[in-house]
Parts: sequence; C-alpha cells; structure tokens
Amino acid sequence: MWAVMDIGTNSTRLLVAEYEKQTGRLRVLKRMLKITRIGEGMSADNKTMSSRAIERTIRVLEGFAEMIAAYSVKSVRLVATQAVREAVNQDELVEKIKERLGWTLEVIPGEEEAKLSYLGAVQGLKTARYPLVVDIGGGSTEFLLSEEGQAEHERRIELGEGEGQETEEAEVKAKGNVKGEGLQVRSLSFGALRLLENPVSNAEIEKFLAKGLENFVLPLETSLVAVGGTATTLAAVKLGLVSYDAEKVQGLTLGLSEIKYIYERLQALQPVERLQVPGITPGREDIIIPGLQILGCIMSFLQSTHLTISDQDLLQGLILTDLAHEDY
Repeated sequence: MWAVMDIGTNSTRLLVAEYEKQTGRLRVLKRMLKITRIGEGMSADNKTMSSRAIERTIRVLEGFAEMIAAYSVKSVRLVATQAVREAVNQDELVEKIKERLGWTLEVIPGEEEAKLSYLGAVQGLKTARYPLVVDIGGGSTEFLLSEEGQAEHERRIELGEGEGQETEEAEVKAKGNVKGEGLQVRSLSFGALRLLENPVSNAEIEKFLAKGLENFVLPLETSLVAVGGTATTLAAVKLGLVSYDAEKVQGLTLGLSEIKYIYERLQALQPVERLQVPGITPGREDIIIPGLQILGCIMSFLQSTHLTISDQDLLQGLILTDLAHEDY
C-alpha cells in the first residue's frame, strides 16, 4: 500500500492505493485534492513562493498526514513540480516540511514529471496505437509521446516563417526531447494559473506551442490524451457529476466542438455562477477558463478533433515506478 502526494502550482493532492496482483491494476483507497496555489503571484520577475502560500500548503499536508495514518502504508512519497522547481526559496519549503512532518520533498524535473504522468495516464487506457499525453498544470504544460511510431509514418512540427519570433524565451523554456527511454518529452513553462494571473490571446498561446514543440515528431496514428485538473473538471462538467466519479471520467472521449461549447458556456458566467454548474468544485471556478483555453489551443494547433481524458496521472505513475523496482 502506497501514499503519494504532489505539490502542484495550483493544487496539492493525495493518493493512497494498493496494487492488485490478480488484475494488475491499482485500487484507490483514498484520494484528496486541495487548492493551495503555491505558485500564487510567481512570474518571470518573481520566483519567490510567498510565506502565506507555503503555510497553507503545509497545513494541507498536515491534514493529509492524519488521513495517511489510518492506513498501513509501506511507503510515503511527496513530490513538487513547476512552481517549486522555479522558486528561489524552495529550500525553505523543503526544510519546513522536513521539520513539521518528517517527510523528504522531492522536487522533480519537468521531464520526469511528464514521464510519470505518461506512465500513469496510459495504464489500462484504450486509445489509438500511439497516445500523446498532455498534462496542463498550473505553471507548466507537459507533452509526452512514445518514440515507437517514428520509424515509418510521422509528421514533424516545424516553425513557419516568422512563427514564434515574438515569443520570449523565458515564456517557453522547452526542455527538448529526452532520449534513452523511448520517449519524447517537452515541458513548456506556461499553465492555467499563470494564464489566470497574466492572460494572453489564443494567438500568443499558439506561438508558445509552435516554439516549444518545434521538431516534435508525431506519428500519423496518434491520439490525444489529457490528464490533470483541467481535463478531469472538463469531464465532470460534460457528465454533470455532482460527486466526482473517477471510473466515469476515466477514458471519456470528447470532440473539439463539445469542448469549445463547454468553454464558451463557462466563460459567459461569473466565477461564483460557475460553482452552480455540476462538475465545478471550489477553487476551480476561475482557473478552469484559462485551462480550457490552453486545451482548445493545443487541439487546434495539433489539428486534433477528439480528446480522451485519463483520471490517472503523476500520482499513479509514482506508484507504478516503485512497483517496477519490486518483486511482483
């Protein structure tokens, strides 16, 4: 039995799960998500996590520790992603977590985050042969794809004349392809919380994508898979879920026209009004709009007409990675 947590730019999450040998799947025992916004106020000019954001995040972790105590877990693992990666005061967060909880915080690179998200997302998911996994976070967006489909049929994303020339390097920060594990990985430094605090147009987002995904190779037989809070909230709204149901969300497919309709419907509402829409939970009423804006731009840019949503992501990937090193 495992307990895994991640501190994202917008939210902090907990997953307690066990591995079932008979089915080869993870069985979820407890999951929790709290909006903590550790990256609140951070930007290209401000790389410091506020003391208020640090404190509210640690208080949530202390609540998670009480929940974990109810289970006989063999391992507790805590990771942090984009906002903490960039923070000049990340040592402060690491030290406070160690002092108050006794946990070691792992600040993982964007490429590792994407690999773990990919591993979790595709486990048991039925898609086309080569799924492209996209994870829209609060402070970054990750793209990950197996290299297996490159040998015969592929299309390469290239910059057209003048495209991306006005995009600031600090806004893109593409990490490049990661070789050696059969994966292409790109981590782009823009996400839903950053767009909420610093709105940009669709044209600007597509410039970020053109620059950040330059020479990213796509097989012809690919399908788009989305993970993360934007994707699962989209699914919950589509299904009209008053109470979140992971089994109904997992594997749900939506067309681009459906996504645009939901985006326009929510955009027309005030944040407080969105809370009355089944599927929108407190803390998502504002950030869902830039998240869906990014998602729509990605689909348009990649010329994808449909999207499959996976409820599984980084947290499941952490457990599956640990499993791979054990005798099962």
